Amino acid sequence: MAGQARAAVFLGDGTYEVREFPIPVPPPGGAVLKVEAVGMCGSDVMQFHGQRHVPGEQSPVVPGHEIVGRLHAVTPEAAANWGVAEGERVCVDEIVKCGRCTACLAGGAGLCANLQLYGYTMGPDHDGGLWGGYGEYLRLLPNTHVMKAPDGLSAAELTVFEPLANALNWVSSVRVGPGDTVVVQGPGHQGLLCASAALACGASQVIVTGTGSDELRLKTALALGAHAVVDVDAEDVVARVGELTGGRMASVVMDLTPVPATVRTALDLTQLAGARVALAGLKHFTPVDGLLTDLITLKNMSVQGCAGSTPASMEQAVRLLADRPEIARTMAGTHVTLDTVEHGIALLERRAAGEDAVHVSLVHAD
Repeated sequence: MAGQARAAVFLGDGTYEVREFPIPVPPPGGAVLKVEAVGMCGSDVMQFHGQRHVPGEQSPVVPGHEIVGRLHAVTPEAAANWGVAEGERVCVDEIVKCGRCTACLAGGAGLCANLQLYGYTMGPDHDGGLWGGYGEYLRLLPNTHVMKAPDGLSAAELTVFEPLANALNWVSSVRVGPGDTVVVQGPGHQGLLCASAALACGASQVIVTGTGSDELRLKTALALGAHAVVDVDAEDVVARVGELTGGRMASVVMDLTPVPATVRTALDLTQLAGARVALAGLKHFTPVDGLLTDLITLKNMSVQGCAGSTPASMEQAVRLLADRPEIARTMAGTHVTLDTVEHGIALLERRAAGEDAVHVSLVHAD
């Protein structure tokens, strides 16, 4: 295929370059995607600064793993295996498993001895270089999991499918269901989508907590259907959750903040017996001061580490957006381009003066 495609390359030192690459051809059994939009998230910020947190992660890299686009070229094998055709809009699962190793054969979600992750594990010098959603085109390997995108939403709106898939996986891991009171700590886009996922699973009460700087995000939580929000800078969060729950406290707490101290808070927010705590906010390997594990024992609670999605939660996320497109529209946030990626990073790092966003998407020009 003739022509050139642009892509942002993160250099791992807090800078990036926009480079040109040849528009790729499909790998055997795969396809080429014309990327329309890609969601930006906190892990992109880590990549921007060269902080690696994924096995096999490369730097420099063309990042971007919340990918939506239209199929530009499709091999007959991919068309048959994926049930798709050229020109169709799809959502792309960033996890590509080999299907042959012991972990794959055992069915471990997201576990593979030969794991590849779009936007992480294949650098700009690897086989054409376009392996992340910050590129205008993306090569799709034959084992890629793609899902047809629902109608009625823009590509940028659809990029929330990936963090929503994470959220649905995590609420499933801690068995959220009818009758549960769920407290979500941290109203970033992942926390907000955890609130949406908990509501979709039938939680009876959802409370989202944040700080005084989270005004927009806490308002968005209410717009998504949360029953209450708590500004932890203005109120004693444990006392306030007690008031909101009639003294019962939470049956499920989901910690999405990057702040180590909120792990201890999560334990304090739980009910006396049988509570579940989901730890999904990376603390950048910082120890948690004052963590009393006796609380876990004496309150008979379960603590679950949560990371990533599964193929099933990916499919569930796309179906949920088809059924409830207002989730994506409420989370639409701010758009940037290849030439303004650094503004998107500034928004994610909360250093864009006077500006905040519940979600940031990079939208490629037609």
